[in-house]
Amino acid sequence: MSRFGGQSSAQVAAPAAACFQLVCDTPRTPEWQQAIAAVEVLESDRDGRASLVRARIDALIARVELDLRLTYEQERSLHMRRVSGDLRDLTAIWTFEDLGERGTLACFEIDFDPGRALSLLARGPVEARLRSLLAEQPPEGLRRSLEVPRA
Repeated sequence: MSRFGGQSSAQVAAPAAACFQLVCDTPRTPEWQQAIAAVEVLESDRDGRASLVRARIDALIARVELDLRLTYEQERSLHMRRVSGDLRDLTAIWTFEDLGERGTLACFEIDFDPGRALSLLARGPVEARLRSLLAEQPPEGLRRSLEVPRA
């Protein structure tokens, strides 16, 4: 079996709290994260944040659906872990570092095992595109979503 994943970051001209708030607004994730086709909140925690979601992901080689358990560290990080679904395993972590007047360093890391059948399809150029879509695009999408275009 093959594991896939990667990590990336983007400097966002917004406070860490704004980055954290957008990432925690899971129903809006498809607006700025290309691979996420839909998110359905199944459970919420006592603070009203999603704690269990069903995500539909367009992973180039297949559309997959999985349930993810979400845990939070206030304005610092969001952890996601697969509890069921089409992939064998998935973990993803968002972390935010306050850079003062320079904004926030938003970091994203994902690691997943697609299972035997899907791993056979994700080779060569497809693997590089998959890594770009799932590991590199999320911080850049977050940045574009929060930064106001300059005139």
